Amino acid sequence: MVPTRKHGPPSIIHAGLMRMGTLSMARAYDILDFRAHHGLDMAIMGRKEAKRQWAMIERAAEGTWPNVPGTRPAQRFKREDWDFVFGEYDVVTDVGATFAHQLVEAYPEARVVIVQRDYDKWWASFQVQVLDTLMHPLAQPILSFLMTIHGGRAVKAMQKILMGSFDAKDGKGIRANSRKTYFAYYDRIRKILEEGWEPLCAFLGKDVPDVPFPNVNDKVEHEARKLMEFKELLRECFAVLKSWLLDLW
Repeated sequence: MVPTRKHGPPSIIHAGLMRMGTLSMARAYDILDFRAHHGLDMAIMGRKEAKRQWAMIERAAEGTWPNVPGTRPAQRFKREDWDFVFGEYDVVTDVGATFAHQLVEAYPEARVVIVQRDYDKWWASFQVQVLDTLMHPLAQPILSFLMTIHGGRAVKAMQKILMGSFDAKDGKGIRANSRKTYFAYYDRIRKILEEGWEPLCAFLGKDVPDVPFPNVNDKVEHEARKLMEFKELLRECFAVLKSWLLDLW
């Protein structure tokens, strides 16, 4: 939809873990004229801006979980730091929601929307769509090689977020701590939102739109997004390699 006003800073913090229907909610916010930040959308924004945001998110992870392997010294983010990432968005969701409790402090005027789904259903999706993609022993060296050529920080940022938020050093540790981490996250916040337009619009003071509530980012949708991102990564890596070879020639 065409924006009708200036967006940002965040007035809504969507506190829900990744693979918790976050893309459907991001689209719902968009329909309501709230610009939402979602991790998958970073794949289709400009390359320079995506790299900048991922680099900042990686620093946020390092400032939050200093004991994660590969972490560089960093300070816990303050509002001015978060503004560099989310300052032009109305809603923070998905990847950013990992830092929900910090964002509540940084943006005390923001409303908090909390969505919690069944643990077992969430974990089945999260494990396949997120964890196995980023933390599988066979995938890690390939991703590391590609990202070294590409120059982006998305994979490193996500790996640090996963290890930090699950208090683990590897995929095995994340699996072992998954249930504890899930309930600890929601123990700190209240569940206040049900599915559908009515409770969301009532909470936000918006009229109910005359369109169906978005239902996207199911397994097929997520797999398609991941494939698109991987193809784009390969394309950019080949472009870099081609440039290197031409310089040598």
